[in-house]
Formats: sequence, structure tokens, C-alpha cells
Amino acid sequence: MELWEDYYGLLQVHPQAGPEVIQSAYKRLCRMVHPDVNPDPAAAKTMQRINRAYEVLSNDNERRRYHSEWSRRSGTGGSPRVEVRERVVYINREDRDGGTPAAAAAVRDYFGNLRKRDYKSAYALVSEEDKACFGYGAYVEWQESVGALYEVGDTRLKLFKRYAAFKTTAGSKLPAEEYTVTLSEKDKITGRVSEYTLTKYAVMEKNGIWRVYLGYRDLTPLKLQFKAMASNPKEAQLLTLWEKHKAYNDLNMGMPNRLGLEESLEREIYRHKRYGRPFALGLFSVMLPDHVTDAGLRERVMKYAGYVISAAVRCIDSAAWLGDGVFAVLLAETDKSRAALAIRRISKTVRHDISACFDFDIAITAGATNYNGQNTGALIDACTRAIGSAARETAGQDSTQVEAL
Repeated sequence: MELWEDYYGLLQVHPQAGPEVIQSAYKRLCRMVHPDVNPDPAAAKTMQRINRAYEVLSNDNERRRYHSEWSRRSGTGGSPRVEVRERVVYINREDRDGGTPAAAAAVRDYFGNLRKRDYKSAYALVSEEDKACFGYGAYVEWQESVGALYEVGDTRLKLFKRYAAFKTTAGSKLPAEEYTVTLSEKDKITGRVSEYTLTKYAVMEKNGIWRVYLGYRDLTPLKLQFKAMASNPKEAQLLTLWEKHKAYNDLNMGMPNRLGLEESLEREIYRHKRYGRPFALGLFSVMLPDHVTDAGLRERVMKYAGYVISAAVRCIDSAAWLGDGVFAVLLAETDKSRAALAIRRISKTVRHDISACFDFDIAITAGATNYNGQNTGALIDACTRAIGSAARETAGQDSTQVEAL
């Protein structure tokens, strides 16, 4: 990826965000950035970037491939104590000055009051339009539920854009300044400290006073969300683990997906570099006979093949489903010659068991390669291309081919 871009940052979502969060973030940005509503000359180009980010992150297969490269570039293979999450601002521009002093002060004081948990003073800095949508009690209830989970630390802000007539959700057009706000935030459940960047608006109301514009019509969904998380932190932790599990596993197949395989490969690469331990990657391309056209039957056969492969490997190995009939096996403590023998044995077992259960034969093209310094994505892609090519050449044959790549 030569023209690399942080799609998570561009859409302003967490790397483990679910599909509904990504879709919601996309729609919100469309309402703000689309050229039909945003007069900025760069809006059209920015909208193209946002569309591309959404296309990738809303597609499971493309997101897996992208996330692998994102993890490599961002260095998130481990679990550092301080995590940096940056949200890329969505309109290109040159840096300007620090903003109108009164506007910047309103935003700075707002977050300062949140840090001190002085919600009364923070609410006083909120725009009159926001106050017309939700009262002080609802605001405090919301902030207290957030405060039970997160602790706001140091805050830095920088002017991002000025608006002569910023259109609010209620349809008002007010002078406004948009700021990028970078703050440190401590998760009280995990103890992790993150540096978090977001955007915040200051609007100048008719009385000439600058106030912070939040833009929420109703705080009820936010209150319910954070209250549930705060009242049951264990459930919140389990939810986070569940989201990670979904990202790293194919739930339909009941096996790790490509992302899960790459996580296992990263661990083996670490062992190889530190201790010199060999490992190999084996791939299996399973091809069903042409007369098996029923989609349900084909899915059952693939699931059973995955079960047989998983049962045939050792406890120190790991199997994964890469899609399109391709399975992968990470063979720990194994050189190329031993790996070729292992995948030949596994291939024979899969063909025998499927023939016995489904009363027809399948063809398998398999291969193995040792790690030789490439990154996980390159290692898998090279094997996949080679196996895919061999599979096309042997399609329809009732045989097993094993190649040493």
C-alpha cells in the first residue's frame, strides 16, 4: 500500500469497532463533509477518501487484509501500557493560528471542568441550542456515567477550521471555529492510558459569547450506553473480548480467520528471531466435485474439512480458514521437509474422512513453506497465490498434490 491512510482514524472509530459503529460514523461524517452541505473546496476529495475507507472497513474480507497492514504499520502487535489512538481530521488544510482567544478558552475551559468533574461549570459553557435539547440533570447524569469509566487528563487543542456560517442540527447558521482536541484518557477498568484526538466546535451566539457546541438532540442513548458499561464493568470487558474474538475468528466456520492466523504467525516470528526456532506454513485448497452444487452441502463439507484439519494438527500448531476453500496450518518447530510430510498426512486424512461421510471424493492441492524473513501478509499471500494457481490447474481431478513452495 503505497498511498497509506489510517481508515480507522479517518472514520473516527476504534480499530475493534463493530459494523454498526462504522456505519454510524460514516453517516455522521457524510452529513458534515458531503459537498452538498460543506462549501469547502476540499470537501469532494475528502468525501472520496471517506467513501474508500467505508468500502474497506464495511467489507469483512477487505477489512481483515487492511487490519493486518494497519497493525504492522501502527506497531500494535503487543499491549503497551500507553496506547496512542489518533483520529485523522477529515478536511485537508494548512495550519492556521490558535483561533479566537474567547473561542479557544471556551473549549479549553470546558474540558478543564470535565477533568475536575465540575459539571455545573462545564454545562454553563455549553451552547444555548444544546441546552434547549437537554437539561442540566440529563447532562450531569451522562457525564457521571462517563466519569465512572474514564478519567480525563491533560488537554491540548489546535484550530482546525473557521466557519462564517456553521449550520447546526437545528438549522441555525452561526460563526464557528472547529478545534482538534488531544487529551489523555485513563480507562478505570483496565488502567490503560490512551491519547485520544477528537474534534469540537465553538459557536458564537447572538449575544457575542462563544460557547461549546455538542450537537446532541437527545442524551438518552449515551446515558444508557455508559450506565450499562459502568454498572457492569465485567460485562464491558467481556464485550471487548467478544469483539476481538469476532475480529480474529470466522464464527461460521468455527476457526481463526486470516487475522487470527497472522496473530499466531507474529508469535512464531518472535520465537524464530529470539530463539532461532523453525516453523512452516501449510496451505490446503479443497476442491469439491462439479456435481456438488447445493450451497448448503458445500458449506457443510467445508466445515467438516476444517474440523478434520483442526483435529489432525498437534496442540502446538494452529489451523485457520482463509476463505474460498483454502485452509492454513501453522506448523511450529517444523522445517520444510517435515512440513511437506505433515500436510501430505493431513490431506490424506481429510480426503478419506470426507469420502466416508459424504460418499464422494474431493481434490486437495496443498503446499508448505518455511519462514524466511517476510512479513505475515507476504508469507500468506505468496502461499495463497501458489496454491490457488496449482488448484486451478488440478480442478476436477480426484487427487491430492503436495508442493514444497
